[in-house]
Order: sequence, then structure tokens, then C-alpha cells
Amino acid sequence: MAEDYSNYIKDPRERTISTGIDCRIISHETGLYLRGIVGRDGWTDFAVALKSYADCKPSPSGTTINAVYLMLMGYALEDLAKCIISCKAYTPGITDVTPFEEKLREFKFKRRDGQERKIGTHNLNDLYSAKDIGFEISDKELEHLKAISIYTQWKGRYPVPLEISHVTSSEPSFEDLSATSESVYDRAMAEINRLQSSRS
Repeated sequence: MAEDYSNYIKDPRERTISTGIDCRIISHETGLYLRGIVGRDGWTDFAVALKSYADCKPSPSGTTINAVYLMLMGYALEDLAKCIISCKAYTPGITDVTPFEEKLREFKFKRRDGQERKIGTHNLNDLYSAKDIGFEISDKELEHLKAISIYTQWKGRYPVPLEISHVTSSEPSFEDLSATSESVYDRAMAEINRLQSSRS
């Protein structure tokens, strides 16, 4: 059944409705965009779907299947981290999608060590080093996340990278990387649920 959008008022200005209650009226397009960026469901729907497909991994698994699993888990972890960071960066006073779209394109977050990174990064170790990620990540886990990032960038999609310098000589075992991805996924989901309940 198609969703009914007829009740959306396409007027981005702030108004006071007849009952005297202040409310913001934003366009349907702006609402969809902001829901996708700062809405819990927009990010988590993708993360849950990616993890579900990753969990369908056939058994016995081989090197290629394990690589695809880590790629999918890496994508899920990236979505969850960006959900947490974007939700915490959002300002409710936004009434027009354009400033926020521009802000997000250039949005930078601070890591625990004070360095800045753009939200567009695909490096999980940077995303989970965010100062306000909301939960503890050990140095060992950050190393594992760095290795998982390689799977999202090329190792889960191609047999070789574009540059030979990107070939790694060694990395943690699949079992270690898989365990870290599951553990971080669970903690990130718990933080997103906490954020959702605190805003309800």
C-alpha cells in the first residue's frame, strides 16, 4: 500500500497554529531528507539489513565468503557510527534542508585525540574514535575496525586493490575481526536505542 503524503504542508516557514501551539512546518522533501540524516530509522534500517545478509553466510565458509561477510558488517558499522554522530550534531532549529545539506557535506567531528575527520570518511577506526560515540572502544578493537575498513574499500569486493601498496602482509584472524564487528555492532545499536529513548 502506497504511503499517503497528502497531509504534508509544503511551507517551510514557522507558524503558530490556531490552537496557539508553536510548531515548525517543513516541506515533505525536507522532512524526508532530515529523517534520513538524523532519524534513527534511516541509518539503522540499512545497518540491520546489511547485518542480516552478512549473517546468511553459507557454511563452511571460505576466504571469499568471509571477505564479503566483513564487507557487509563494515558497511553496517559505518551506518551505525554515522547515525550516532549525525544525531548528536543535529540542531532542531533547522527549517530548510539546504543549510543542513551543506553543513553535512563539510561536517567534521572530533576524535578522542582531538583530530578532526569529515563525516564522509569510510574509515571505521576514525568513526569509532569519535569523541562522542557514546561507548568505549579499546585500542585492539580500533585496530580490528581499521582492518575491517579495508574490506569495505576493496577486499570484500575485488581480488586485488588498485595499488599494490594497499596489499597488507598480515591482519587479525577472521574469527577476531568477526567477534569485534559483532560486539561493536551490539554496543552501537544500544547507544542508538539510548539516544532514541532520551528524545522520546
